[in-house]
Amino acid sequence: MTMPVTRTEFRVARDDLAKVDVVSVPVALAEGQILCRIDRFALTANNITYAAHGADMRYWDFYPAPAPWGVIPVWGFASVIASHVTGVAVGERLYGYWPMASHVVLTPGKITVRGFVEMAPNRAELAPVYNGYQRTTGDPRIGDERAYALFRPLFLTSFLLGDVLGASPPARYVLSSASSKTALGLAQVLHATGHRLTGLTSAGNIGFVQATGYYAEVIDYVDASTLAVGERTIFVDFAGDGAVRRAVHERLGDSLAQSIVVGDTHWDVSGRAADLPGPKPEGFFAPTHLATRLTDRAYLDRQAEGWLSFLASTDGWLRIVESHGVDAVTAHYAELLAGRIDPAEGLVLSL
Repeated sequence: MTMPVTRTEFRVARDDLAKVDVVSVPVALAEGQILCRIDRFALTANNITYAAHGADMRYWDFYPAPAPWGVIPVWGFASVIASHVTGVAVGERLYGYWPMASHVVLTPGKITVRGFVEMAPNRAELAPVYNGYQRTTGDPRIGDERAYALFRPLFLTSFLLGDVLGASPPARYVLSSASSKTALGLAQVLHATGHRLTGLTSAGNIGFVQATGYYAEVIDYVDASTLAVGERTIFVDFAGDGAVRRAVHERLGDSLAQSIVVGDTHWDVSGRAADLPGPKPEGFFAPTHLATRLTDRAYLDRQAEGWLSFLASTDGWLRIVESHGVDAVTAHYAELLAGRIDPAEGLVLSL
C-alpha cells in the first residue's frame, strides 16, 4: 500500500549556501514506513556548520537532494500523521534529526518504548547518534519543546566536551564564538564547576556574553593578541577563524596546553591557520566520544543534572522567536547565514 504525499523542502546550493530553493517534492509512503509532519525545528549556527561540512562530514547524505542542492538537517519535533508500521501509532510525538521540510518519511526499526532507529539504507553508514528518534508523547522530562529543540543536541556536545576536559589538570579556558549556543553550554558547565573562562566574541556581542554570567572576562576578537599569558590555558575554538586562532596561539605560546576545534561558525573565513606555534589544533567530533558513554549510567545521570542546571541558567538571557512558513524560514536563514541574528534569540521555525 502506498499513500501519495507532497512535502515542502528547503534546499541550499552546496557550493553557495546563500542560494536557496524551496520545492514541492512528491513522496510515497510504503509498508514499513511512517509519515511525519515536522512541527517545529531549531535553526542555529550549528546548522550552518552542518551545511559548511555537508560533504566532508556527510551531512548532505541524511536527506539527499539532487545536485547541486543539499538539505540541511535540523533538530526538532514532529507528529506521526500516517503509519504503516506496527508499534508506531498515528498521533505520536517524536524528537529527532529532521530535514528542513514540512514532512518526512521514515523507516523505523529496533522499536522500543523509548523510540526507534531510522533504517533507511542511505543512513546505515552514517553516525548512529543522528539516527535515533525519541518518543516524547506525555514525557514530562521534555518541558518546553522549543528550548529542548534549541539546546538539547548542542548541550550534549557542550556537556560531553566539559566532561572530557574535566579530566585534564586545572586550566583557564578561552572560548571563541563565545555567544554561540554550544559555547554557552560549555561555558555554563565549566563555570558551574569552578573554572575560569575568557570569551572571545565580536564587538557587538560583548554585552550579551558578559550578561550571561558564565565568563570571567570577555574580549573582542581584534584584541585576542592581548590575552594574559603565563597561566596554563586550553583554547576551545567554536569559530574556526584562522586569524583568531593564530592570534591566540602566537600570544599564549607555551602557556597554551591544548587547542580544540569544535565548530566552524565563521564558515566563510578563508585562510585557515597552519604551522601554528604551540600544540597542534585537534578536532572534537561529539558522536565519536558519545559512543563510549551511552552505557555509562553515572555519566548519563550527570548529564541529566547538567541539562536541568543549564536550562535554569538561560532564564536571564534567552528569548525564543517562533516563525512559520516559507518566507519566514527563508528570511531567518539569510540573517543567520550573514551573522545578523541576536545571540539572545533562539529561532524555532516550521515550514
